[in-house]
Amino acid sequence: CGSRYGAKKSYEQVAHAFGWYLGSHHVELVYGGSVSGIMGTISGATLAAGGEVTGIYPEGLFDAELPRVNTTHAIRTSTIDERKKLLIEEPDAFFVFPGGFGTLEEISQAISWMTIGLIEVKPIGIFNMGGFYDPLVEQLQIFVDQGFATDIMPHIHVSDNFEDLVQMLDADRAALDATAAAK
Repeated sequence: CGSRYGAKKSYEQVAHAFGWYLGSHHVELVYGGSVSGIMGTISGATLAAGGEVTGIYPEGLFDAELPRVNTTHAIRTSTIDERKKLLIEEPDAFFVFPGGFGTLEEISQAISWMTIGLIEVKPIGIFNMGGFYDPLVEQLQIFVDQGFATDIMPHIHVSDNFEDLVQMLDADRAALDATAAAK
């Protein structure tokens, strides 16, 4: 999720509802650690609903993007690359809220690392609010169809309903865990 709010007020409103859902359903949020923008809205609502939040924040890198100081767990890094590495390694699954170039970079890196075996395959949920990610999802499929990428699409779930998407992620995580346990 991004450090900005986006052009539509509905992004912030849905981010608040999503954070509240996470907190009230005991889903831990692992995120970029800031109070800014959509990420600040989601993390604040998750905490307000009684949920756990792990913030991963690069010390001293941003003047305008302040860290959330009341997270359940705080991980401070010295570089943005260290932050991204932990954001990819720490969670059990990924939830991609509408965002900007940083969001695109992080999910691209996570997918890349999974397909080349640097990290285990993890479920990815793309929250396609208002069709925001239609072009991205289409492009991901083109990469696979044209033979430029390993087919990870069975683990990329797309929905415009965040509750359904969280359930899809949970089911995929359980299936991946069962497969790993059977080996």
